[in-house]
Amino acid sequence: MLYMEISTWEPEKRDLILEHFKELKMPAGVKVHDQWIDLTGSRYFILYECDDAEAFAKFNLPWSDVCYIETVPVMKSTEFISLMSRKS
Repeated sequence: MLYMEISTWEPEKRDLILEHFKELKMPAGVKVHDQWIDLTGSRYFILYECDDAEAFAKFNLPWSDVCYIETVPVMKSTEFISLMSRKS
């Protein structure tokens, strides 16, 4: 499944976030498509695939003490339209 995550943090946690990024290792089962940083310095966006709950947890839990994570399952709009067309 494809996920878009938006992580936000308080400005005073910036140094902790930087340390987390330095130590970031993607667990097996997580395939990153792309990542972006908000130029204001308080948000991080990542698009990745993951079909394994354990890998999902290994990737997200280490961040739970320093930021808020909003996870949204997504798909390309063309795939969504095709899927919905078949259901009609």
